Amino acid sequence: MVKILHITDIHFGPYHWKVDDNLIIDHINGLAPDIILNTGDLTSDSLPEEFKQAGDFLAKLECENIVSIMGNHDKYSKRSHELFREYIYDGDFVKPHNVVKVSKRKVFINPKTANLNDYFTEVNYLREFEIKGEKILAICLDSCQFQHDDGRVELQILEALSDEISKRQFDRVLLLTHHSVLSTDECPLINSQRVVDFIHQHKIQATFCGHTHELEIVEVKDLVRGTKFRQFMCGSLSSVNIPRESNMFCTYEHFGTQDEIITVTRLLPTAQGVKFKQSVVGGELDLCIVATN
Repeated sequence: MVKILHITDIHFGPYHWKVDDNLIIDHINGLAPDIILNTGDLTSDSLPEEFKQAGDFLAKLECENIVSIMGNHDKYSKRSHELFREYIYDGDFVKPHNVVKVSKRKVFINPKTANLNDYFTEVNYLREFEIKGEKILAICLDSCQFQHDDGRVELQILEALSDEISKRQFDRVLLLTHHSVLSTDECPLINSQRVVDFIHQHKIQATFCGHTHELEIVEVKDLVRGTKFRQFMCGSLSSVNIPRESNMFCTYEHFGTQDEIITVTRLLPTAQGVKFKQSVVGGELDLCIVATN
């Protein structure tokens, strides 16, 4: 009975709100999630101090299993991938098997034009967890382009990830992308159909994303393949740029079972702190909790 908590678009830097973040941290810690999925845009401008602030924030979350990916705002700097390694996660990133066939721009930075520790800019990786007897595989897919807000996934990376997935054994597989694979906005995932094919190929039942700062939870069934999946798109946790939504996070209790409960917690600033307004998707619960400084 896994409990998942989904955050996204925390945007440290000028896009980050001015409310006390410790109120959010205390509230999330009180929920005791088994795994936290963080789907990108940790920063506003990919600056070192912003990555450090994001890393410090995540370090205060009392959860052993935290998975973070890059967002488009996290790829504005030539050092973005190095800063991600330094402050967020330093793991084994999947590389394309055939470099010649790579078509996505700036997957590799020319070593003649920059002094970096690593010239491979993509942040794609797998994480494996065993939670309450269930083996969970998290696929972290970099949908972001260097210094560009539109998304694009490199096909050679999808092939390399497929090879790695075939070597693993798991009970459930989750896909994290920053851009939505189903919905579009002004900065969409250009080749989303290739990602959808990847989802059906590996029978991925759930994908998680952010980017738009809006909430959307949908289920899609492919009538030809006979497969289906759900996409969970969460709004921003702590951005000032939320024209159509409030800040929020989502929790999924008993995830993937008949007893599943999906709760949207909206974060509403007050003069004294934050009001947490909880609503169960498809249910009757509507609860407000006020946290003060």
